[in-house]
Amino acid sequence: MSTMSNGFEKVYVHPSQFPNKIYQDYLDCFSVGKINHKFHYDTVKQSQKWLKIHEYYSPARTNDDCINAYAVCFQKTAEFLDINTNIQVIGLGCGGGAKDHLLVSYLFNTQREIIYYPIDVSLSLALISGQKIRESYPQVSIQPIVCDLPCADDLILHLHDQGEGHRKIITFFGMIPNFTPDEILPILSNFLQPGDILLMSANLSPGDDYLTGINKILPQYDNELTKDWLMTVLVDAGINPDHGNIKFSLKDDPNHQELTRINAQFQVETNIDLKLDDQIIHWKNGDQIQLFFSYRYTTAKLQNILKQYDIIILDYWEGANQEEGVYFCQKI
Repeated sequence: MSTMSNGFEKVYVHPSQFPNKIYQDYLDCFSVGKINHKFHYDTVKQSQKWLKIHEYYSPARTNDDCINAYAVCFQKTAEFLDINTNIQVIGLGCGGGAKDHLLVSYLFNTQREIIYYPIDVSLSLALISGQKIRESYPQVSIQPIVCDLPCADDLILHLHDQGEGHRKIITFFGMIPNFTPDEILPILSNFLQPGDILLMSANLSPGDDYLTGINKILPQYDNELTKDWLMTVLVDAGINPDHGNIKFSLKDDPNHQELTRINAQFQVETNIDLKLDDQIIHWKNGDQIQLFFSYRYTTAKLQNILKQYDIIILDYWEGANQEEGVYFCQKI
């Protein structure tokens, strides 16, 4: 299966990312004062800013021990499979594709077919991920897909039809922190069939004390690079950065009180009348606009949450600093 023709890339766009749906979601999140995370990755400018933050702060990029945890996981995955097994690698929220690229380096051999689906809400990131693997492994078939995962429950049906006779490896790296568990885990569980492999990662709270650990890693979020990235969606909508400040805090999940997330809010410091299409959005001095959140887990907390959706962790690896974990999972 080739997706290239004279330099063109064939990209599938799920209806969840059709222009009318995107624009309605955009209006809705400004109206309720809760910015949908997908609008932080919507443009090439935003994607590049996010990649810069990831390179600078992510343990998976900056910590050799954490990088090794991924390598060990991928080596174990390759050993788990028969050498002749054809594979679909489904990269849910592929981001820049570095981890999927490393995984394919362990899976690739001349005796099997590999199809790679870089799936992201950002067209730019889906293309970057696909091109990264194509440059190293031109024999791998690439099919980028753009979708909004929480609104794309039917996507797995398409992928099942495309991959008959292929073993599925679903990657879910760096995604679970940016969704409430009750929002994303039913969808993730739906993607998994018996025999499928789920490789996922989670941002962890290091040390023995959960809240102390979260406060320790807070500077990875509360910094100028991240604030500039988060502010982009507001500036592009016409909001002056001087009209408020981004503040970070810790917030408990109302449905899973054992979990705490890092919360980023834009604190409005002057009345704002924002015109979007034919709507006028009124933000008052003192309003708090939710921009972003990121859950922090421990392996034990993640294990308990996943069990509620029939997903079990068969093996896992943590970096020595305990800031990130990599998990080999299957559905029971």
